[in-house]
Amino acid sequence: GSIGSELVRQCIKFNPSILIILDISELNLFKIEREINLNQSKVLVKPILSDIRDNLNIEQIFDEFKPQVVFHAAAYKHVPMQEKFPQEAIKTNVFGTKNVAEISVKNGVEKFVLVSTDKAVKPVNVMGATKRLAELVALNYNRNDSSTNFLAVRFGNVLGSTGSVIPLFKSQIQKGGPVTVTHPDITRYFMTIPEACQLVLEAGTMGNGGEIYVFDMGEAIKIYDVALKMIQL
Repeated sequence: GSIGSELVRQCIKFNPSILIILDISELNLFKIEREINLNQSKVLVKPILSDIRDNLNIEQIFDEFKPQVVFHAAAYKHVPMQEKFPQEAIKTNVFGTKNVAEISVKNGVEKFVLVSTDKAVKPVNVMGATKRLAELVALNYNRNDSSTNFLAVRFGNVLGSTGSVIPLFKSQIQKGGPVTVTHPDITRYFMTIPEACQLVLEAGTMGNGGEIYVFDMGEAIKIYDVALKMIQL
C-alpha cells in the first residue's frame, strides 16, 4: 500500500542485506518492484505475493528469510467499507496482526513495528476498534516474550495515502461535485507520507518494546475547511 511502499523507499536508503516486500495486492507489489528496478537499487529485494491471514504461507516465508525487523503496515482502513464488512476488518486487522506477531516471536524477530491509527483512541467505528485490538494483541506479545520488542505507531490522516480523505475529495471535485463531508465539525491531523514513514522508522529505532508512539502532527484541521480549500484550489 501507500505507507508500505514509502517504508520500502526509505528502508532501501539504509542498505539492508535483504528487503522483503509482502503484499496481497498483485498490482501494488508489481508497482513498487518496478519502481525499485527502475532506480537500479543494489539492495537485494524479494517481493512476495501473500496474505497475512495465511498462517502456513507466512510461517514458510519467515522460516526462509528470518527477518530482523518487521514493519507491519497491512490493514483494511476505509472506515465506511469496514462498517459494512466488520468480519473482514477483524480477520485482517486483528487476526492478521496476531498471525504475523506470533510467527515473528517464533522466528526471533528483534523488532516488530505496528503501524496504527489515531482512530484507535476511544474508537467509535470498526476501523478504530480493530486497530486498537491489533495494538493490544501486538503489545501483549511484548509482555509475554522478551526477545522480540513490539511497539505501535499511531498516525493521523496521511496526505495521499489510500486511507486518506484527500484522494476522495479530489475525485469528487474532478467530477464537478458534490463534495461530501460527514460532519462540519470533524477535525483531523494531516502530514505527508514521507514525513509519516520517517517517523515510523525513528520510532522503530527508539522503541525498547511496549510503547505506543503518537506523532506530533501540529494543529488539528477541520475536514470541512480542507474540502473548501481544495474546491477553491
